[in-house]
Amino acid sequence: MSINRNTSAEEAILKAAEEVFLSKGFAMSTTTAIAKLAGVNQALLHYYFRTKENLFEAVFLKKLQLVTVAMYEILGKEGIPLMDKIKMQIETQFDFVQSNPKLPFLVVSEVARAPERSERMGVMVGKRVQQALGKLQEELDKAHEEGKIRKTSAVNLLLSVISQNVFPFLIRPIFQAITNMPDGDFEKLMASKKEENVAFIINSLKIKS
Repeated sequence: MSINRNTSAEEAILKAAEEVFLSKGFAMSTTTAIAKLAGVNQALLHYYFRTKENLFEAVFLKKLQLVTVAMYEILGKEGIPLMDKIKMQIETQFDFVQSNPKLPFLVVSEVARAPERSERMGVMVGKRVQQALGKLQEELDKAHEEGKIRKTSAVNLLLSVISQNVFPFLIRPIFQAITNMPDGDFEKLMASKKEENVAFIINSLKIKS
C-alpha cells in the first residue's frame, strides 16, 4: 500500500491498520508494520494516532459507524413497509460481515481481552443504535396492534439478526476444520445463507395459527 494524491496519510494509516489488525490480531500487530504498509514513517503515525490502542479504536469506530448509520438510515425511511425494512437491514448487515469476515472474531477476542472496550464502543455508537431501536420498536408495536406480527422487542429482533448473520463467520475456522470444507465451498454456502436468514427471521415474526 502506498499513498497517492487521492489518499491522505491518515486514510492510508487506517487502511493499513485494518489489514494488519485483521490478519495478526491486536497483540501481534505493531505500529512499525502498520507504518511500513501505509508507506509512512513512525513519526507521522504517532502524530495522527499517538498509540496503537488509539489506532485500533479508530479502525473499529469507523466500522461500527458504517453499520449503525446504515441501520439508522434504513429504519428511518418513510413509506417502506416494516417487513421490507427488516429484510433490508438483515441483508445490509450480512453483506457487511461477508465483506469483513475476520472482523467478528477480532472484535469478540479483543472485547474478551479488554472488557473496557465494550464500554467505549457503547459511548461511540450507543446513542445512534438506541435511537434506531426506538424507531423500530414503534413500528413493531404498531404492526402487532394491527395483528400483522406477534409481539416482539426490537432488542430481541436485533439479537436474532446478529446471531444469524455473524455466527457462521465467527466460527468459520472451526467449522471448516471439522467439516473439511474448502474455502470455495464455504463461500458457496454463504451465498445462500443471506436469503435463508431473511426467511427465517421474517417467519419468526409471523403470528402462528
